Amino acid sequence: MTVFKYALLRSLRSPIPILVGLMAPVAIILLPGEIWTYAPASGVSFWGLLMMYSSYFFAAAILEDRVDGSVIRVLISPVSTFSYILQNLLSAILPLVIQIVLLGIVGYTRYNWTAEFTLGLTLTMLLFSFANTAFVFCWNMFFKSKDGSKYAYWFAAAFVALFGGLMVPNFMLPEIMQNVGAIMHPHWLMKSVNHLADVGINMEFWSFQCVLLLFAVAFLLLGSTRRKIA
Repeated sequence: MTVFKYALLRSLRSPIPILVGLMAPVAIILLPGEIWTYAPASGVSFWGLLMMYSSYFFAAAILEDRVDGSVIRVLISPVSTFSYILQNLLSAILPLVIQIVLLGIVGYTRYNWTAEFTLGLTLTMLLFSFANTAFVFCWNMFFKSKDGSKYAYWFAAAFVALFGGLMVPNFMLPEIMQNVGAIMHPHWLMKSVNHLADVGINMEFWSFQCVLLLFAVAFLLLGSTRRKIA
């Protein structure tokens, strides 16, 4: 797991990923209890928006390797392409998984969430973190410049978050924006959370989780294909 350790340490060597990706999400979990106690969906939407940006910092290692040529040295080593990509993605997801588990523990013990809601939300957030990390991986495969990828992603992430219902509840958007939002993974995060809070875990909830998983697989496949032709 050498690539995993290197990618994780490299993503944490800058203060920005530590602040945006670790300290800020933990502060949101522990400090403003009202957004989690009375309206869990509002807390999740804000946290999901922050996760979209924090995951970019954690998943930027592959792009950096392509830009500085390190990927060539890696791929001629005994490390396979699949192992290289997988270890980079795991290093990006691990900090997010730790935060999600912390949220579940704090929600259940401090905010009086039910066991069903806690488990359902934890699963949904895990799948969303997987889908968004795969989205970042796919996004970076279309760029050869770190600055170009970063600045374009800031704009794209805001667009996806708006149409996906993270900034404004989806039902408050015009119908055409709601339809566009349905093809974006944040939409299915918020749909899962609202359904979980109103109904609980049932077959419809599981169908939403399958959609998030399909988004993750689609992003990975598209990114891998792009990597081969770039």
